[in-house]
Amino acid sequence: MDVYDILFLKCSEYEVLLNEKQIPLWMIKKENALNVNFDLPWNNLQDLAIYLYELKREQQKSKDLLKCNLEEILVGISYLPSKKSGSLLANESIGIDACLSYLSEFITARINCIYRYHYPMTVPVNKSLFDEVILKFPQKKDVKAKNKHDFEYIVSKLKNYDFKLQFKRN
Repeated sequence: MDVYDILFLKCSEYEVLLNEKQIPLWMIKKENALNVNFDLPWNNLQDLAIYLYELKREQQKSKDLLKCNLEEILVGISYLPSKKSGSLLANESIGIDACLSYLSEFITARINCIYRYHYPMTVPVNKSLFDEVILKFPQKKDVKAKNKHDFEYIVSKLKNYDFKLQFKRN
């Protein structure tokens, strides 16, 4: 089980309201989808995309790691409607793609923050081949996380109410 499996399981445990009763998301069936209240802080995918963009920008400027609720964000990406009109993100697939891109960029900004400020390593004088290969000295200055595909897979499973843990990622 990897970190994305665990994240998916946490998303499936996200508490929602169904007929005024709080239950975990994994108990929802497609037929009940219209009666579910996700109680999310955003109204639509555009609001979530703006939130993620601002979060990413703030993290890029900050020396501290910003907190966010990844499960809530992924549930929002999966179930929030797109804004009806007057928006570039009025198309649901474009809205989801924008949110996933900003989320991936936010994770990248967090990783770079850790490298810059919380894990400051200099190249040791007596480094070996092991240090160079395994510990990756010198540390990269800007790391790019490649997690968008994994997030897309989680969102796809959530959207389809497929709560079985059988990931087959490439």
